[in-house]
Amino acid sequence: MSNAAAQARHIALARYERAAGEAFGFAEEARDAARAAFLTPATLAMATFATALAATITYLV
Repeated sequence: MSNAAAQARHIALARYERAAGEAFGFAEEARDAARAAFLTPATLAMATFATALAATITYLV
């Protein structure tokens, strides 16, 4: 597969993914907002704490 064909396939797949997301009511703006919400420092700290707590409970049980 040539570089141009690979690039065309990548663009087509991105379009299909975007169209499928919009068909199910998941717009591009909502995707960016959801991604930003999960990457905040507070969310990462809370996830780390929850993982440590779960590992500790699993170890003790």
